[in-house]
Amino acid sequence: MANVIKFGCNYPKLCNQARAKLVWVDLILDGDFVVEGKVNALLEYDTKRPDGTQRDIEQGNYYLLFFVGDKGIMFSTLRKRTKENKKYLTKIGRWFDVEVKDANI
Repeated sequence: MANVIKFGCNYPKLCNQARAKLVWVDLILDGDFVVEGKVNALLEYDTKRPDGTQRDIEQGNYYLLFFVGDKGIMFSTLRKRTKENKKYLTKIGRWFDVEVKDANI
């Protein structure tokens, strides 16, 4: 079974890459999203849609996944720290198909 990383829309950071290799996973704790009362650049980068809007993200702990895509362009994504998402810790070095739910957003 192929590994798949799913996205709700074609985020600019993806650069239309169809496959990507997971190269690193880091843990981001809730407080790391806020710097002096402002949302930090990581959160803005991760949630910015093609139309310039940003999706909301809940407070909590997240895994920060780093990928290198099939065009050699690196991107990252945040995934809520859950038992299900803990699987990414064992998949470093593996390739994922990049699945975009709605390419028109």
